[in-house]
Amino acid sequence: MRFGLTGMEVAPAGTASPNTGHHHLITTRPSRHSTRPLPKDDRHLHFGAGQTEASVALMPGKHKLQLVLADKDHVPHDPPLVSEPITITVK
Repeated sequence: MRFGLTGMEVAPAGTASPNTGHHHLITTRPSRHSTRPLPKDDRHLHFGAGQTEASVALMPGKHKLQLVLADKDHVPHDPPLVSEPITITVK
């Protein structure tokens, strides 16, 4: 998959610069806005190196996917910058 954004820059985690962040892919359930760092587990995939594309292995079945842009500390921006959730089926 490929992902990106306009109006902000993608940078590796730990980069302290205005209007920058890195992507997180939330799987199975849409994200709710949080002021705490996003967890790192099988439902919260971090792209902390500033990646804008990746191959993601998911188990067969339906999955909801949503991208969340977070700051240098993995905290979602305020206001949150999130994609619309999509549902995919993996066969």
